[in-house]
Amino acid sequence: MDRGPQKLSSTSSRLIAMAVALVGSEERVRAHMRCDAPDFRNYRAGAKEPDWVQLGRLVDFIIDEHRRVITENRAALDQIRSRIRAPR
Repeated sequence: MDRGPQKLSSTSSRLIAMAVALVGSEERVRAHMRCDAPDFRNYRAGAKEPDWVQLGRLVDFIIDEHRRVITENRAALDQIRSRIRAPR
């Protein structure tokens, strides 16, 4: 990470920022939360809180994305390890 965490006003706005940084797309996060663009902007700014269903979707999204990244990293490490162990 090339900069420190943003100072955001609410937990939900920090979670949204984390999700956007993780996937690189506001639209993907907004679509997964199933909220309209004005509400999403307000959630990101901390001016409004998402409802519990949307917050649950956001947390599930973050967990799923982390799981995907971990799986990809494990596969890459397995490839590296297999090359190191391969007979020469």
